[in-house]
Amino acid sequence: MPFRHAVRLTLLVLVLLPAGSSGLFAQTAADLFDPSTLHEVRLFMNSRDLAQLRERYRDNTHYTVDLRWRDTRIRNAAVRSRGTGSANPVKPGLRIDFDRYTTGQRFLGLRTLVIDNLWQDPALIREHLAMALFNRLGHPAPLQSFCRLFINNEYQGVYALTEEPNAEFAARAVGDSGGYVFEYHWLMPFYGGDLGNDLASYKPLFEPRTRELEADSTLYRPIRELFREVNAPEDAVWRERVEQYIDLPQFITQAAIETFIAEDDGLLGYVGMNNFYLYRPAGSTRHVLFPWDKDNAFHAVDKPVLDRVDENVLLRRALGYPDLRELYLQKLEESARRAAEEDWLALEIERHTSLIAAAAHDDPRKQFSNEEFDRQIDFLREFAARRSAFVLREVAALSQGSIPTEPGLRGGRVQDRIVPWPNRRSPLPLDRNRVKSPSSDD
Repeated sequence: MPFRHAVRLTLLVLVLLPAGSSGLFAQTAADLFDPSTLHEVRLFMNSRDLAQLRERYRDNTHYTVDLRWRDTRIRNAAVRSRGTGSANPVKPGLRIDFDRYTTGQRFLGLRTLVIDNLWQDPALIREHLAMALFNRLGHPAPLQSFCRLFINNEYQGVYALTEEPNAEFAARAVGDSGGYVFEYHWLMPFYGGDLGNDLASYKPLFEPRTRELEADSTLYRPIRELFREVNAPEDAVWRERVEQYIDLPQFITQAAIETFIAEDDGLLGYVGMNNFYLYRPAGSTRHVLFPWDKDNAFHAVDKPVLDRVDENVLLRRALGYPDLRELYLQKLEESARRAAEEDWLALEIERHTSLIAAAAHDDPRKQFSNEEFDRQIDFLREFAARRSAFVLREVAALSQGSIPTEPGLRGGRVQDRIVPWPNRRSPLPLDRNRVKSPSSDD
């Protein structure tokens, strides 16, 4: 092609590119969530709005913001503070809504973006490790990457760019964007009990993130029926009835993965269920779960694999079925082996640490000291070195019908149900000077 024709073609392409495009070679959401890159994201907003966002960080007030990443700038987006236990005025968590003020506007195909402040994790990498393992095991989970965040050109610290579970996420995760996405909000200790016939009892707990304008009967009746059937008398058709409303193998898989990573505030959390999304396809009553907010994962190397299974009504009853009990043990074993395979978890810890260590030490707004950051990274290294072997020993004992033992606990035999291993720690007080569970995030 003659040079002048190439120039004309290039100019024509540049003219046709939409405003805000990153250039001839467009970036994608996969580039944004590339976990091997420490991104730089810059937000620009009115200084008075920023001061108000910090002052009123418990509110959901939206403010106008521009976002710049690489050579892409998105204008007239909306930003608000996010989080409950992680909400704070020093290093606020943020949620960007790209089409609130500009109808149809997207950023790399995303309608929203969560910019997670990593406030509750002294190591800053727990959630990245957890979500990476979920995805490694083929269980749908949000994508994440790290960034250095600047607001009005002032460094705010290390944040996580996080894919929000919504219609776009559902399309990627389960191949269906037309269904119902619900975010669970911790308001009280909830272990899967029946909250009664009134749909209003479920509305505060399950916030719709898609199809929000539909009738309450359409949104919440399948959720009410789920927990009604879970708590119904255990008879010959209990499982058949429950499986109309939830994918039991998928639920058990998520519970097993969370148990392997010693999640302290998830489906088997210390104050009940927490940090998950429900998804239900349109025209169906059957739900699946997505994990969320894993800052409290990797809690203890020796967390028992049956810790708290007796507290959750659904899991306790489901594990009474031999095939589901076997599935739980299989998923625990698979998690342990895949984490240890070729030192995957240990190498992930080193990769993430080397990527963010300097930026983390320079983070002027993080809650914990640099010394605590280093100590927590060392703990995660110990977790990677020891957790898989611990879990595999427990799974082997349970597969043989034995209850795993430790000093101070007696051994035994499994009868017709899995017998839960007693909690070793005293329960934490429920009143933690707050309304919600400490790591619940919206």
